[in-house]
Amino acid sequence: MQTFKNNIVVNGIFLAFLDGQKCAVLPHFYDEIAKALNFPDYFIHNFDSLDECMNDLSWIEQQEIHLLIFNYDDLLFEEQYNLDVVNNIFANAISELEDNGKHFSVFTQKS
Repeated sequence: MQTFKNNIVVNGIFLAFLDGQKCAVLPHFYDEIAKALNFPDYFIHNFDSLDECMNDLSWIEQQEIHLLIFNYDDLLFEEQYNLDVVNNIFANAISELEDNGKHFSVFTQKS
């Protein structure tokens, strides 16, 4: 049986995968994003820690990092009020990482 990989490196680009269907609630989202982006052990399940890790990503050696979110419509489906916060953290990370020489992008796929 083949196991799903949370991330791979292709042509020097770090590709991280997140399945919105596995992230209907915030605790599951934290687990999945941590696996996808190889968050360090100090990551704890809250927005401040998420923001800190997303704005760093120094443990990923590749300069280009893409987060691909499948089934985006299902992401935080049971807690839609948290989706804006998460998207703002992503947007901030895109800008912050660019200033530090890394290119971070988020791609979404609707169900």
